[in-house]
Amino acid sequence: MVALLLLGWAALAAWQYTHEPQIHDLNGFTMGSTWSARVVGPRRIDVVAIRAGIEAELGELDRQLSGYRDTAELSKLNAAPIGEWRPLPKHLRAVIEFGRQLHEDSGGAFDLTVKPLVNLWGFGVAEPRLELPSETEIAAARARLGNDRLELSADGSKIRRLADVTIDVDAIAPGYAADVIAAWLDDRGLPDHLVEIGGELRADGHRPDGTAWRVGIERPIMARGDIEQVIAVSGQAIATSGDYRDFFEIAGQRYSHTLDPATGRPVRHDLASVTVAARTGLAADGYATTLMVLGPDRGMSWADERSVGVYMILRDANGTLHERYNAAFAPLLVAN
Repeated sequence: MVALLLLGWAALAAWQYTHEPQIHDLNGFTMGSTWSARVVGPRRIDVVAIRAGIEAELGELDRQLSGYRDTAELSKLNAAPIGEWRPLPKHLRAVIEFGRQLHEDSGGAFDLTVKPLVNLWGFGVAEPRLELPSETEIAAARARLGNDRLELSADGSKIRRLADVTIDVDAIAPGYAADVIAAWLDDRGLPDHLVEIGGELRADGHRPDGTAWRVGIERPIMARGDIEQVIAVSGQAIATSGDYRDFFEIAGQRYSHTLDPATGRPVRHDLASVTVAARTGLAADGYATTLMVLGPDRGMSWADERSVGVYMILRDANGTLHERYNAAFAPLLVAN
């Protein structure tokens, strides 16, 4: 009896050891950046199969959304003759439809066709600028913008360009990719996860101890890893946009990669970074870019009207940082 009892306890301990939830960390490279996933599951989960599945999903996303690979669906669309209908696969359709709607909702602050300005100012894969573009160059680049120059078929399965515009989904693709990977994990019975694609996050479920995921909002300075604020997140996506990574300086003036389609120039305001909390990564990513264009005052009003959680870090003329957040974001804050 004692031996059987001991054997029973040993079997129970072995079962608990095998099935006790723990965090499995996976990571890699995709879409010109990095990805990572913290997945809660049994100790003996098939991590190799999960990694392979995630990478397969990311590969398909890259095949549709890349603007740099000639074989990608987006690149083929941008290279197609004006007026030619092109098939619109599901991932590309999702980001373009959202981008067009956000363009309308933001009064043009978000623009899928901003690529000519990005190239003109030397961001992306273009050569960095050694001098500022002229008024003529800016006007010519702005003339090539226009979300209204894109036409979708009635059933949304096809799209064509009505003029020489270039579609760029880089401002929303990482957040959307996080949504896709989160859904893939849900479908495989892994609802507790923290997915990061190119710095944009999707947090669902909880950590093994039942608490929400902890995420750090980076201080907007060149040195990486300095955390300004910690937040607790579950069932939401988090995206941050800022002026402290991709910029250049000429004659002591900083020029950010965030471009205002209305002026054709980098934004000029005190907003150093903005972090957005939304239900989907697609929305959070797009809203973060939109708010960086709108600036601190117009941006906060825009977010409040839509009950979007926003945490802003502003930089004054002396370089001092100040925080500002709204009521929708406040519940996420963790006391330092």
